[in-house]
Amino acid sequence: MADRPPTNGLAVLGGAPPTRSGSLPTAGRLATNASKRGATAKTAGGIILDPMAQDLIVRMRLKFGDIAATITGQEVITKEVLQYVSIAPSRPPQTKEADLTLLEDRIRTKLVGGTPAKNGLAAAKRSESTDEWLALFKYDMAVGSYKERLESEAARARQMSLKQQLEAQMEEHERLRQLERDQEDAYFRQEQAALHKAEEAEAERQRLRREIMLKVKEERITQMSERTARRDAELTRKRAEDALEAARTAYDTAEELRREESSRIRAKLALRDLLMENEVNKSIKEEAKKKQWAEDADFQRKWEAILNKQEADRREQMDKIKRSQAKLQEAADRQGEARRRWLETPLVERYYKQREDERAAEEERRINHQKEMAKQITVAVGEQLKEREAARLRRKQEDDAYAASVAAKVRAAEEAEQARKQALLEQKRRFRAEIEGQLRDVAARRREAAKPMSETERQLNQRNLQQVATWQSTGKLSLPDLHPSASTMSLGSGVTARVGQH
Repeated sequence: MADRPPTNGLAVLGGAPPTRSGSLPTAGRLATNASKRGATAKTAGGIILDPMAQDLIVRMRLKFGDIAATITGQEVITKEVLQYVSIAPSRPPQTKEADLTLLEDRIRTKLVGGTPAKNGLAAAKRSESTDEWLALFKYDMAVGSYKERLESEAARARQMSLKQQLEAQMEEHERLRQLERDQEDAYFRQEQAALHKAEEAEAERQRLRREIMLKVKEERITQMSERTARRDAELTRKRAEDALEAARTAYDTAEELRREESSRIRAKLALRDLLMENEVNKSIKEEAKKKQWAEDADFQRKWEAILNKQEADRREQMDKIKRSQAKLQEAADRQGEARRRWLETPLVERYYKQREDERAAEEERRINHQKEMAKQITVAVGEQLKEREAARLRRKQEDDAYAASVAAKVRAAEEAEQARKQALLEQKRRFRAEIEGQLRDVAARRREAAKPMSETERQLNQRNLQQVATWQSTGKLSLPDLHPSASTMSLGSGVTARVGQH
């Protein structure tokens, strides 16, 4: 179904509407009608259009739907509405509904291609003075207007009473709300006081906790200082013991050397005495003496070499121990641990060998781990490549499926559009048939309503006709028993229905 165009853009299409006499409206007539209708608006085409015409055009377009969405339909509606508006100020207010019904019939007839009777509104105006049914209808509408006015006054009175009751209820509600707010404020103040006390108690607990923590910290620092002092004293004692042990070892070695030297000297002296006593074998003694001297010199050289070697080994061993202990001490200082500064040489060698073995094992584990990680990375890269290829294939399948679905949706949309156009065509055909049927019904009702009041109907409505005559001559409703709550309408519903067909 096509969208209805905006009202302002298509308010007036084509030429200006003709008047009842068939001639174009003059400037004076337009000015007269404009002064009667009040404020007017001007469309984009430059033609003056008052709000009542705009409202009627919109109502008729909405009422006739699709058939009024075409340019021709809009021109027909605009032309008929402007023609009606040009004579509407001269029509009595009581005939507004009948005039609108006639306008709707004329628009419906032209939209379906028919030709309405010319000067229908003028003929209706001329027949007002002799149409008794129309007079009864006007009287019925006047009575209904008077009843509606009385009912509206009673409704306003009821509304005023209800307003007073609502204002009293609102005042009571506001008083209760203020009382509730006061209670909430008191409760809030109590809660704030309790919260303040709880905060003060919590602050006091935190202060005591901080004091306890500071005291524990100071005690901990004192204990650490004492532990450090004890550790330093133990290290000093160990160093003193090690130095004393080294001094004792050196002293024992020197003492043993002195004893050996003293024994050697005593042996030499005894040998000399023995050789001196034996003068018989002087030559032997001389040779033995030389031999002894040579042995003594050789022994002395060997002994000095042994002592020098022992001293060098000892010094080298001590240097190694000191260097190892210095390294261990540095490591212990870095780790924050207290280690012995002086260790036995076999223990140092065992620790050194154990550390080297651990480093070798750690290096072997590291190399094996790297090899294993390389294998795992190779396998993971292969899996990622497989997953990437599978994802690419999956995306390609999804794209193909999406393209197929889009094509299917396009085909479905085209088929739906064709079906919609066919349905719209069928709907227009049905609408045209309905309009034609309504026109036939309206023509039949119009022929029935055009019949004048018979003598029998005039006798049945004699009292009503007298009241209408009194109302037309004096302008007042002569119904003393009329009340908003009482349905005193003596005009029958059949009369109202028949007059409505006019």
